[in-house]
Amino acid sequence: MVKSYERYDQEKVFGVISSQSNILWLPPSDAQSTTSLGRAISSALEEIIIWDIKTGEIIQKFRDGLTPGASNASSSVAPSSVVYLTYHSATNILASGYADGSIKLWDLTSGEVLINFTGHKSGISLLKFDRSGTRLVSGSQDSSIIVWDLVGEEGLFKLKGHKSQITGLFFLSAIENANVDEMDDYLLSCSKDGLIKLWELKSQQCIETHLAHSNECWSMGLNGNHDLIITSGNKDQVKVWSLDLKAIDGEKIKEIGKFEKQSKTRCNEISFKTVKHNELFYLQNSDRTIEIFRIRSEDEIKKGITKRSKRLKEKGFEDDEILQNINEAQVSMMITPFTTVRTTSKIKSCSFIIDIKKKNKLDILISLMNNSIEYYNIPISENLKKSSSQGEIYAVKQNTIDLLGHRNDIRSMDVSNDNKLLATASNGELKIWNIRTNNVIRTFILEGGYALCCKFLPGGTMVVVGFKNGDLELYDLTTSSLLDKVEQAHKVNGSMDDDEGSAIWSLDLTPDGKTLITGGNDKSVKFWNFKVEDDIIPGTNEKISRLRLQHSQTLEVGEDVLCVKVSPDGRLLAMSLLNNNVQVIFMDSLKLFLTLYGHKLPVLSIDISQDSKLIITSSADKNIKIWGLDFGDCHKSIFGHQDSVMNVKFIGETHNFFSSGKDGLIKYWDGDKFECIQKLAAHQSEVWCLAMSNDGEFMVSTSHDHSIRLWSKNDDQVFLEEEREKEMDELYENNLIDSLEDDEPAVYNNNNEEDGEGADINGVEKVTKQTMETLKAGERLMEALDIGITDLDARQVYLQQLKIDKANAIKPEPAIVLSALNLTAEQYVLKEVLKIRTSQLDDALLVLPFSYSLKLLRMIEVWTNEDNITSNVVNMSLICRLLFFVIRNNARELIGQKDPHLRNQLIKVKQQLRTELNKTSKQLGVNTQGLKFIKQQWKLNHETEYIDEKEQREYEDSKAVKRSYATVV
Repeated sequence: MVKSYERYDQEKVFGVISSQSNILWLPPSDAQSTTSLGRAISSALEEIIIWDIKTGEIIQKFRDGLTPGASNASSSVAPSSVVYLTYHSATNILASGYADGSIKLWDLTSGEVLINFTGHKSGISLLKFDRSGTRLVSGSQDSSIIVWDLVGEEGLFKLKGHKSQITGLFFLSAIENANVDEMDDYLLSCSKDGLIKLWELKSQQCIETHLAHSNECWSMGLNGNHDLIITSGNKDQVKVWSLDLKAIDGEKIKEIGKFEKQSKTRCNEISFKTVKHNELFYLQNSDRTIEIFRIRSEDEIKKGITKRSKRLKEKGFEDDEILQNINEAQVSMMITPFTTVRTTSKIKSCSFIIDIKKKNKLDILISLMNNSIEYYNIPISENLKKSSSQGEIYAVKQNTIDLLGHRNDIRSMDVSNDNKLLATASNGELKIWNIRTNNVIRTFILEGGYALCCKFLPGGTMVVVGFKNGDLELYDLTTSSLLDKVEQAHKVNGSMDDDEGSAIWSLDLTPDGKTLITGGNDKSVKFWNFKVEDDIIPGTNEKISRLRLQHSQTLEVGEDVLCVKVSPDGRLLAMSLLNNNVQVIFMDSLKLFLTLYGHKLPVLSIDISQDSKLIITSSADKNIKIWGLDFGDCHKSIFGHQDSVMNVKFIGETHNFFSSGKDGLIKYWDGDKFECIQKLAAHQSEVWCLAMSNDGEFMVSTSHDHSIRLWSKNDDQVFLEEEREKEMDELYENNLIDSLEDDEPAVYNNNNEEDGEGADINGVEKVTKQTMETLKAGERLMEALDIGITDLDARQVYLQQLKIDKANAIKPEPAIVLSALNLTAEQYVLKEVLKIRTSQLDDALLVLPFSYSLKLLRMIEVWTNEDNITSNVVNMSLICRLLFFVIRNNARELIGQKDPHLRNQLIKVKQQLRTELNKTSKQLGVNTQGLKFIKQQWKLNHETEYIDEKEQREYEDSKAVKRSYATVV
């Protein structure tokens, strides 16, 4: 009988407050209080989280895709993380760009994905909605720009002109204050290739290109009036440009000048905001500062020019010299520093608070590199000019979201005996989590600094922590206090500095819970007993009992101790040493029992099975070794990971175990058959540690990406043969997709001539990207066409037989699928077409060979004939799209056929479609006018417009024409 194993899949992921993407501010929802500061949207790897800024609680979580570890999920690639977010307030739609180049549009009300787009070959770098929210433009690291139609759910075109990652995108309109429903005419873009480009969207051409910076252009900002552009280059270089879309081509964008900011690091983001009729903008630097500048008004600039001219004249300058001096100082006269915001850590992204109710408040929402979000308020007085010139403006931190995550990497974790609590320790912080609710119950600021190991004591109310500086601390969860601290529990022997401690790399408890064992850098293993002592409360005579750590024994070894592990029966102690060996000693006599040789690099983790018969070791040499504890024989050496294997953990009372490595993978192994059962790909970077529940029902992992993932056992079974087949299929599919991506479509220039290799052009491409979904959709469509055409042919033969010999005509049996679904052939094929996502339809149709395109053309003829056209009116746009695609992509083949039957077929389809489309357009026109009339009548009866009689009279008088009299001579 084939052996099966229980499957582990991801149940929850938590611990991430803000990951790679930018941060967005949203106004308070209806469920929030009136004093709310609003909501913050941030990415948490593959998830999107909406936070309440004031309370720091999670309001909503969005996630789409397969659950890692599930039978249909990838075993080699982690889910793609969110790298950019943008929001359209009028439609309440959020667009998210992913590291694999895909784009998803979310409805924030329902939390569902509305549309999926795939067109880019690498990660999204920018997303922008147009004014109406019906078009979306995306920029990517692959240097391409794609304009997406959200109504038609398709990519309109791809703009190829930049040579590096896109760092700035803006929709522009030539007409100021144009109707929201009107489309924007222009697109402004900048890239790391140092260029600014202005694109005309109607002609899909680049009409202007300017060299913004000699090196990378990292960000671009556009003011509210769309007449001022600011770009930033490497380090402290910032340039100012004027924009006038009414000017002639070539002069729409002009450089005004450049200025230097205070910070010498690059600027990653620029944004504008108007406060009290003053236009402000910030430069978000890659260090810990945000520099805010104010743009002076025209009156201020005029006064400044007058003062400067007068001063220069007094110094004896000529008029030409004065004019030249003023032109050179144009930027410094236009832009003046306002204030600087300094944060506690490096800044990842920031956003101005654009609140209609608080127009005159200057608040900034900031996400930091240390996995936290901060909200700053900048108090401003009535006179902004005066206060900024006197340097009286300082930012005040109002709120911080940092409870549900660590500031630094989690280097140690442990699960309590009752499997309800999780302890995670990092540099300076210890958090206790409720595993079921993912809430933080306790947070301790660690006095010892960098925590390397931690362990729950029996009962789950106390945690002992070992530190890099050699300290050992004991914390009580019930009182949230530090019970005991042993300074320099491990100390470097012969050290010149008495204050220098030695790192405690590992600690473990004996099965009875009475002894703590620690191993450190001082080449020793120390044993500690727990002792209850009475302490006198200061100022009183009362005594209180406290648990303390008492050193009982020290075992000196020849090398640094990296890991210690006590066997479950309490008989043996295993220690990994810096000389790549593992020593196993007797617990009672501390005499050497076994020495395990074989690893080529130090052993990083050890675990012993529940029956104390097997010991597994994982090393920095990427190998996992399974040993017998009876004789120390190596049962198997497994090349487990592509990088250092950081952890190994046995599962409950079995010989199955988990391993994790710096390659980001977690693997589930059979310790008896030495086979990999399951690969769990979810973490985006190195997996530092694992923690296993006592009953083996769940496992917890944490990584350099700050995430804590809970993997739970489910009812699904794992069969090794199926897993190997799945891995082979994934490898084949990945190779297939890579080969398809290598076939680049030709880029055509404005003269419709194919350009040679390396030509510097601004090309336009169709938006196509083959994925496994589109390939499978194309295959399903081909299968449906085969069934449908076979049935149509059989039906046609039957009708001919009826005309010739009615008595002997045999009615054909429909295909089994058609009988089961009770559909005709044409209905079945149309149903299969409707199953394909609109955004993936073109890519799915590209799979069809020419013979199947002819079959689809024949099916379109059937859909649009007199018998079916009425029932297919709803799908008319889809049918037209199919027809246009077939004609456009097979035009040369269709012409080359010179088939009169094919020609007649096309003419027939054209006539059928035009007749029906004319009827439909008239019907729609009548309905539209009727709805407009109903709207007008409703407004007359339900709306009242307030008009001030005095203002109306003054307005009419100003527009009145004086009465003229004829002069009689």
